[in-house]
Amino acid sequence: MTVDTAKTVIKFMEKYNRHFEELETFVSEKKAKVIADDLVWLLDSLVREQKLVMEGNDLEVKRLSLFEELGIGGKKAKQLIAECPEEYRAKLTLECLSMEKHIDLIKRTNADIIEIIERKLSIQEKLANQSHSTMETYTGAGTKVRKHNTSGGFFGQV
Repeated sequence: MTVDTAKTVIKFMEKYNRHFEELETFVSEKKAKVIADDLVWLLDSLVREQKLVMEGNDLEVKRLSLFEELGIGGKKAKQLIAECPEEYRAKLTLECLSMEKHIDLIKRTNADIIEIIERKLSIQEKLANQSHSTMETYTGAGTKVRKHNTSGGFFGQV
């Protein structure tokens, strides 16, 4: 690998890492909003999430094309680092490790989000299947209401 090739690869990897930093921040924020049941934010964020995914796909297409043009297509990061000129090896290593860290954290956070949502849905399903007679209600004073009075009153007359 030439010095110019190393510089080009490092410059591209820096750009790619900035994208993954942004995606990592978004996914972390999304996890917090899932935990907080902030459905409005989650719905409003769909466009932003789709944009980030499309940008990532675009960057990957550009990386593949660039690496082909540079004659290093199909090479793994370890191979590139090994072939990199000594004076750029540390920087390329740092960029590759940084990308690996971002991708790993994004994957783990997405898995956490899925697990949290599945648990929340499971709880909601259990609550929805629970009959009204088994649900417990309490008064403002904290005493348990034994009988549910659903007749009479404003709605009972309808």
